[in-house]
Amino acid sequence: MGKLPRSIDPCPIIEAIFEVRFESSFPGDAIFGIVYNQFKDEYKNTEELPILQLPAAIRNQDPNLRFSPHYKMRKNNFIIQVGPNVFSLTNVQEYCGWDLFSREIYNTFTKVKGLDLIKRQLRMALRYINIFSDINIFEKSNLVISLNNRQLSQDKINLLAEIPYAHGTSNVKLINYAEARFESQIIAGSIVDIDTNVRYEDFEDIRQAIESAHMEEKALFFNMLDDEFLRTLNPVY
Repeated sequence: MGKLPRSIDPCPIIEAIFEVRFESSFPGDAIFGIVYNQFKDEYKNTEELPILQLPAAIRNQDPNLRFSPHYKMRKNNFIIQVGPNVFSLTNVQEYCGWDLFSREIYNTFTKVKGLDLIKRQLRMALRYINIFSDINIFEKSNLVISLNNRQLSQDKINLLAEIPYAHGTSNVKLINYAEARFESQIIAGSIVDIDTNVRYEDFEDIRQAIESAHMEEKALFFNMLDDEFLRTLNPVY
């Protein structure tokens, strides 16, 4: 594909997430308080997450919980989630567009960096979760999955792929015949979930890093869709 669309309609994005995983020299139970004081005037709605119902000893010993957030803070369609080793910003409900989302990423991450919480950065990633209602994505994509010359597109498929690029890796999940909860509704269709991590040290600043991840994710997404299906999505270039 040559030029990539700026947008499609209807927009299939149900969540866009920026996440940083890190090690900190601060005690884990102090992280949220420090972040809260930085964002409390802007992100006023605060909520504890269910993981805090687990005893601290279990949370600290289970490696699967290491990067789980403990609290979330919200303003409008943006949610900040914070844990002892993770910070994320999520655009929920209607996608605001890359210009606004990237600006919010830059502003929030710059403030977090200024708090000197991050001793060592372990992972930076941009993730988009899309759902196409009443669509079998394997019938509308450029992917061909077959067994003994029989195409499997009509079967239930949960596909995971790890696709490297120049500055990181994209973890791609495609599921047809899926169900997703969105705004208290269950939507049946296909999920396209692309989680693109980027090596921050390859770039001079956060803006360049997230732009790289965004362009890689966007190219992967649109290159998956066949041209005929893309035309039905009213692409704007």
